Amino acid sequence: MTPVETRLTERSRLLLLVATALVVLPHAWHLHAWVSAFVLGVGLVYLYLLRRQRTNVPRMVLLALVCAGSGAVLYQYGTLLGRNAGVTLLVVMLALKLLEVKQRRDAVMMVFTSYFLVITNFLFTQTPLIAVYMFAITILITATLSAITHDSPGRPVRSHLRLAGTLLLQALPVMVVLFLLFPRIVGPLWGLPKDAYSGMTGLSDTMSPGAISQLVKSEATAFRATFSEAAPAPEQRYWRGPVLWETDGRTWTTGGSGLQAPLPRDRLQPVDDRIIQEITLEPHNKRWLPGLDRPVDMSVRATQTAGSAWRSPQPIRKRIRYMVASQSGNLTGTLNPMLKTAALQLPDKLSLRLQQLAQGWRNGASDREVIQQALEHFHNEAFVYTLSPPLLGTDPMDEFLFETRRGFCEHYAAAFVLLMRSAGIPARVVTGYQGGEFNTVGEYWLVRQSDAHAWAETWLPDSGWERVDPTAAVAPERIEHALDLSGLDAGAPVRYRLPGGGWLASSWRSLRYTLDSLNNSWNQWVLSYGPRQQRELLAVLGIKQATWKDMVLGLLISVSVILTGVAGWMFLRRPRSADPVLHAWNTFCQRLGRMGMPRKPCEGPRDYLHRVVAFRPDLASQVNPITELYITLRYATPDDTAALLSRLKQRVRQFTRRVSHSKKFS
Repeated sequence: MTPVETRLTERSRLLLLVATALVVLPHAWHLHAWVSAFVLGVGLVYLYLLRRQRTNVPRMVLLALVCAGSGAVLYQYGTLLGRNAGVTLLVVMLALKLLEVKQRRDAVMMVFTSYFLVITNFLFTQTPLIAVYMFAITILITATLSAITHDSPGRPVRSHLRLAGTLLLQALPVMVVLFLLFPRIVGPLWGLPKDAYSGMTGLSDTMSPGAISQLVKSEATAFRATFSEAAPAPEQRYWRGPVLWETDGRTWTTGGSGLQAPLPRDRLQPVDDRIIQEITLEPHNKRWLPGLDRPVDMSVRATQTAGSAWRSPQPIRKRIRYMVASQSGNLTGTLNPMLKTAALQLPDKLSLRLQQLAQGWRNGASDREVIQQALEHFHNEAFVYTLSPPLLGTDPMDEFLFETRRGFCEHYAAAFVLLMRSAGIPARVVTGYQGGEFNTVGEYWLVRQSDAHAWAETWLPDSGWERVDPTAAVAPERIEHALDLSGLDAGAPVRYRLPGGGWLASSWRSLRYTLDSLNNSWNQWVLSYGPRQQRELLAVLGIKQATWKDMVLGLLISVSVILTGVAGWMFLRRPRSADPVLHAWNTFCQRLGRMGMPRKPCEGPRDYLHRVVAFRPDLASQVNPITELYITLRYATPDDTAALLSRLKQRVRQFTRRVSHSKKFS
């Protein structure tokens, strides 16, 4: 049998269940539905056992559930390791641990596992809201630990919560100092699982029909940007990403290593001043560094490809900030022979109708005239710009141009480039983002994945590479307004988010801007706090060239000062018993002590009662009930503990009020 002193009270078991449920709750959004159903089923079984006053299930049943849960995780993910599989397995095992909790050490093990599981939320999201939730859950877990180890029938749950909150608030200054002064290093202390970045969204190195239309269904933030001066007009807000050169008729790629290696730069036509932007890029697990078309310089280490796109040496797996200088002029000079060959490449099997259409436009016309005829073709024919175009077969561009005529930006950009190449005009596909929404609260431009876009560039001998957006010929509203992704039917034309909409829409927009601005501040001041930001902070404090030894010394001194201050405050503050029964009795004894009859350290409650009554018989009707209530609550196990405690507190309050004006006696 389990020893009495290690058994868990029913309230402690309920607190353990609530804490476990709230720890697992945030994971319900990114783990599979069967995990939530499994945890819910285990919780219901646990409640049933509590009601029947049973402590655990048979060992063989529990073993079967463990095997079933582990097998389900292995079947779902093909492994028991990694972010998704590891967290799922941890959730399943924590839930099953409920069914074998027999004594305090089992519950303590669950509490410490819950602490670890709370941290894993940061593997999926790092928003300020989830941080606040995690802080609140940590208080609840700590309160559960307090209830497990020091529970008593007369102690309310709020006292455990108060203790947990006090402990965490006392630790908060130390946490802040550690965050600010702990020496930062370049790179992580440990590696993350391979699937830790699987949920990241962003532009791919390839493009095929439907790729971007799937990406734009995400409202996730791609990056935020601020301009040193006034922002360009909407028709100029093209944010350059990967440049695609080669195609097999369906899929477009960035081409071989030669096209990604930096080439000698052609000169820029000096027609405009540079446009400077500061971009805060969200992690997307690719190497592309977007910038306003056409980016010519970066403040971070990066290389510029032959297509004037910028690539980081490593995949972007954490949020970064950088400055970009962009030039609106066109690239001039002589087209590199390798680039010309790549810009005229056609798939082995190309639609005859497509080639005949392009060659018919040529018929003695100049390059600019061919481009204009292609744009007029898209504008005048019954083409539809839709987010959900029909599926295309083995010859997608032929079907799109001559049969379905419904497509998204990648359809129009790919078809236009193939038409230009068939007419002998060098062309390439450029992917990136177009537009952006101005956040009036944070005063920055917010570019989402729903702003992803594809357009074309053609080479003209007199002006170099020029941007041509065939989407604008079909749906010019796309360049002026963002997409409205709500309630789109299959194959229907896209809708756009127009300004206005009344006070309700304006209020909702202001709320979104405020939340995003808060999220941006959290990202920049907390999540992005690294070696550079730490050096800047130390410089403000007057420490110009701090070594890691200086920071460790400062860290130790700061923590020592904080701990000394907390210890001094706890020593000087008036002690108060956490036990409400003992607190009421001490209040009663202190009142008698001020009346001239203090209790001796070796004196029990009944002996003390007899001595008080002997000196003051007039107080017998008051001190007798108080003493008897204390003895019952302290040394017996009454069924109506809460009612007796309430009566004790009430009588102590009445006694202190009645004797507040009494004369002291010796």
